Amino acid sequence: MRLGFGAWLAACLVAACGTADPGATPQPGTSQPQAELSPQTGTASSSGVESTEPTPPGAGLVGDPADRELEILGMAHAESADDFLLALPGSSGLRADPAADLIPDGAQSVGTPQRGRIHNAIPLPPRPHLYTRRHPGRSFGSTHTIRTIQTALSTLRSDKGVRTEVMIGDISLPSGGPISPHVSHQSGRDIDIRLLLVEGLDRKTVPVDASSVDWDATWTMVHSFLETGAVKVLFLDFRRQALLHAAALRAGVHPNVARRWFQWPQAGGPGLIRHEAGHRAHVHIRLGCGHAEPSCRGS
Repeated sequence: MRLGFGAWLAACLVAACGTADPGATPQPGTSQPQAELSPQTGTASSSGVESTEPTPPGAGLVGDPADRELEILGMAHAESADDFLLALPGSSGLRADPAADLIPDGAQSVGTPQRGRIHNAIPLPPRPHLYTRRHPGRSFGSTHTIRTIQTALSTLRSDKGVRTEVMIGDISLPSGGPISPHVSHQSGRDIDIRLLLVEGLDRKTVPVDASSVDWDATWTMVHSFLETGAVKVLFLDFRRQALLHAAALRAGVHPNVARRWFQWPQAGGPGLIRHEAGHRAHVHIRLGCGHAEPSCRGS
């Protein structure tokens, strides 16, 4: 079943009015390592000095990266947590697994992530059993992007059993184009996702402290996106990559495979998961162009 674009857009815009529930609690996670590593030596460091790894062009935040990250992970416009919403009367239908082909055709990424727009952009639909939208008005994307999110997070929930709240941050504005404070996020294929929190933390927590992160659940989420084959690059602070890398090995990823995924432990080295300042508390997933996007361009 495929929905008409107009009907889909109207329904999703009406649903984009959720507000944060201050009393909600994130779902359980697992205990995690807390040490951060130096990007130069791979050894434990408590200096607080940011990595000197060069910034890939067009992937950063305008202004002070640490301050801007706090800004883009703020919860003032977030929806209610899924555990709160799904406890309300009449919510049982919200648990139905969405099929990616329910996302309408026709929304196309145009141009590059740093100089682009979206043709017929569609909003990320409300799916409280899969994710929470931090700001629905900043969660528009291409058909390819929205379908990839549904596929990856449906796998995370149904096949891998992760129940921790997944907070989707910025994707793009309704027509794409510049979106403060980002350099990119203009063409509907950049996705910010807060690192998954450990059990018991307030859902408003911005996990700038590594001990706030459920690294095993976060790796499972990241791997669910990698398995789609749609990810072009993923940005995460270099020292945080060490903790995610350790979680990948615990999950059974072979070291030779991990070397293909991660830039760590070689600063400046190859890898799909790359350093970017201002990405200590969230991952920035950039998708490649979809098959039906003739005007989409690389970064």
